[in-house]
Amino acid sequence: MSRRKSPAHSDAPSPTGRVDDVLVRSVRVRNQTLKLLAEQPVEDLSVQQTRALARRIQRRGPHAIQALFDCLFDEEDPNRQHLAIMLLIEMKDAYVQKRIHQLLQRPDLPERVRVALLAVEALSDESLQASPSVGHLSEISLDSLIQFTDSFWESMEVEEIAMMWSQHFLNEPPAERLRLIEMLMKSAKPKMLGIAYIELIYGDTKILQFLAEKLGMFNDPMAVGLLESLLDNPDLMVRTNADRSLARIRQRRTLGPPPESDLLPRDRFYRAYIVSDPLSGHYSLVYAVKSPNGLIKFLVALLNRWDRGVTDCWGCVRYTIEEFNELIATMSRDFADLNQSRIPKRTAQTFLYRAMELNQRRGYAFPPEFSVWSNLFIKDAFTEDERVPEFGPDCSLCQKPLRVPSHGVPWVIGDLVICPACSRRSLRCPACGGRAKPADCLVTQGNSRDDEKINLRCPHCFEVLPLPPRNTEQPSR
Repeated sequence: MSRRKSPAHSDAPSPTGRVDDVLVRSVRVRNQTLKLLAEQPVEDLSVQQTRALARRIQRRGPHAIQALFDCLFDEEDPNRQHLAIMLLIEMKDAYVQKRIHQLLQRPDLPERVRVALLAVEALSDESLQASPSVGHLSEISLDSLIQFTDSFWESMEVEEIAMMWSQHFLNEPPAERLRLIEMLMKSAKPKMLGIAYIELIYGDTKILQFLAEKLGMFNDPMAVGLLESLLDNPDLMVRTNADRSLARIRQRRTLGPPPESDLLPRDRFYRAYIVSDPLSGHYSLVYAVKSPNGLIKFLVALLNRWDRGVTDCWGCVRYTIEEFNELIATMSRDFADLNQSRIPKRTAQTFLYRAMELNQRRGYAFPPEFSVWSNLFIKDAFTEDERVPEFGPDCSLCQKPLRVPSHGVPWVIGDLVICPACSRRSLRCPACGGRAKPADCLVTQGNSRDDEKINLRCPHCFEVLPLPPRNTEQPSR
């Protein structure tokens, strides 16, 4: 009969040992995560690097994610606190949302941590408008919100703030938005102009009245441009407040230049690329600028030459030069069958301005994102590049504005543009009386080597077919 083993010598694992092992592993993962965060150059992290770091921590499991929440309580290291917020925003993890909701129930939760948690929840793609706590951002104490604005929001680019406002707050009632705008604008930080930029496009009269008065506290030239756009507003109070604010800014300028902290960083043009499909009239244009910190921000605009102008737009910030070059290389591979080229700044601006004019002539609204990202180029003066093709030409036959259905493209040869309807129309030759569709005609170029005019010739007698004179009048810029 075998002896029975005592519990101390039993082969079965001890429950106490299992708990201890979990605690040891938890502490080890937490310390490793905190060490990893301490090694990061917070101010120089690009978007791609931040997302890669978030994925790396997320793969380590809940203990690593909990270390990020611990950082929110660390008042001695604001840089690590801000990095934790950015990483939590990037994480698409149910544990993150669950933990946020648990912490928000704590009655002793510090106000600064509560603000940070609400910001993570509001900016996370996973929560958006679904959580009831997001709607109560305006109930946060004013001092806490301004303190949070001066720290975490200062690490965001003005375009990011504008897009955040557009995506997460623009659907809120105007009264709720106004309360939050009043809080955010108290500090007069130049990056808050991103919110004003969006609200001037979509805001209601009460919001515009407030902004017309408040923008007079800002020193950045962007505030002047926004106020000048309000001088034509139909509301008398908006116009009056804007005029007074401009007078205050002009008065301050007589006392000397504003401090650098009151100005947005001055970006410089970096590079521009275009991918084109001349027959369909579609262009993909990349316009990039370099920030003073050496990082790249850029917009990608989809343009339609024939009818629509600017059809779509998106942008990114905080790309390293290497990441931007990799993006361009990927686009080159994806569009290998289309015309691709790097273009000068004035050429890129001309493409964008001509597309914008077409939107205005045809009555098509700009994509909401374009209103934000156009700030990368619209503030710079430029000389028009005449080599850029005309946008929105009239049909060479019917002389009507080109309206291209989604299933058709115009008939294009050189400067000759024929709408889909006229391309099926028969033309009569005055010389021989024969009839032929444009596709059946002979095509020749001018009467001399320097004449680039395209002629359609009758396939029966080879005589040039008369076309209506082209409407070459261009809209004023």
